[in-house]
Amino acid sequence: MSAELEIRFNNLYLEYFHKAEQHRRWNLLNDIPWEQVKTQPDQNIATVVQAYFAVEMYLPDYTSKILHLIRASRGRGWFQANWGYEESKHSLALEMWLTKSGAMTQEQVFEYTEQLLAGEWRLPYDTPLEMMLYTTLQEFATSLNYRGLRKYAQEKGDGALDKVLHLLSRDETAHFEFFKNGSLLFMEHNRDRALESLNHVIRTFQMPAQELIPGWKANDQLIRDLGIFNDRMYMRDVVKPVLKALGVEAEELREARRRLEEV
Repeated sequence: MSAELEIRFNNLYLEYFHKAEQHRRWNLLNDIPWEQVKTQPDQNIATVVQAYFAVEMYLPDYTSKILHLIRASRGRGWFQANWGYEESKHSLALEMWLTKSGAMTQEQVFEYTEQLLAGEWRLPYDTPLEMMLYTTLQEFATSLNYRGLRKYAQEKGDGALDKVLHLLSRDETAHFEFFKNGSLLFMEHNRDRALESLNHVIRTFQMPAQELIPGWKANDQLIRDLGIFNDRMYMRDVVKPVLKALGVEAEELREARRRLEEV
């Protein structure tokens, strides 16, 4: 990476950091109306929240493995450390809802997290470029998941969960913006290579850690059945908006695929 590009990544992080400090930081104890939590929650909602909580449990792997891949880049490395802090708040917020609502006891949470942490998440791609593009899609999809669950859960009248999901989806949108802008820097640097990598990532994309979570197949089916997230939504509500945000036309992406097939 050129020195100029690294300077731009560092500036991108500083812009992200200052906006977060001024407008988006929230307090786990004070900014969520925990007194409005509903006990004996809807089982479908509790199951999906637990599934999202499980995904967050691989935060040590997400943070450390990506940091190792990009550790020579100050802007990207510092962002990843900041991202880890924000995601840790997400896991704590989901855990607090699970225990305060009575969906899980603290002992059950402890046993569950021990089971989850026995597995290890591995990077789905080998290069910083591919991981930047992957996280662009993944953060957009994660925000969509939280918004979908919030919409489904709103009729249950749980003010605490509603605020949790609002805060988490807002954070994920901010994460997407950083990764999207970072992807645009890569595309300016070498557009053909970035498009070829984007094509590969779109075709092989999976949300993180699903293969590690016990019972994920049933959880995934429930998420689909509730209309929170599915394959059609991935293409329509994730891939298409992300391509638009990156300024990529469908024909340009098809041309990149043809180049890959010719190799």
